[in-house]
Amino acid sequence: METVKKEKTCKELVHQKFDDIEQSYIEAFKYYDLDEEQRYTPEDESLTSYDDIFEYCNNTGLSWDFVERETFEGQTRPYFRFQLSWGGPSDEFRIYVNYDQSIDYIEYWYMDWFDGASVDVPYNSKSYEVCSMFLDCEDKKDPSELIELEEDSEEEDE
Repeated sequence: METVKKEKTCKELVHQKFDDIEQSYIEAFKYYDLDEEQRYTPEDESLTSYDDIFEYCNNTGLSWDFVERETFEGQTRPYFRFQLSWGGPSDEFRIYVNYDQSIDYIEYWYMDWFDGASVDVPYNSKSYEVCSMFLDCEDKKDPSELIELEEDSEEEDE
């Protein structure tokens, strides 16, 4: 009898994928916190190609953008996205903000061909700190761009 190996679902993989990203950021912060003359040869040699943590994150991620509400079916809330990879599989951080553009919460998403799962990013994580660095560079949005769709729907029903 032939055994068919079942591929793991995104839900089964998302925690480990997030942990991998988090560990890479922990290592990067540790490396860049040192004075240049104290830096060692890191396991991830790409760290030596950049001058600081922001440059490292900016060059190892794919894109930073704003995803307006209703961009995707069923998406009622806009978010900022730090996309790390694209295709099958892909992963990204989704940064949801309040009206003053402070962070409400962040999700890490792991997706692969019609499957996807997320985990909440802890406030005290390096991943949260990376997303916050990018958000700090963002121009302020008009608060009306940050409103959830449900509020618009309620107005239409009246």
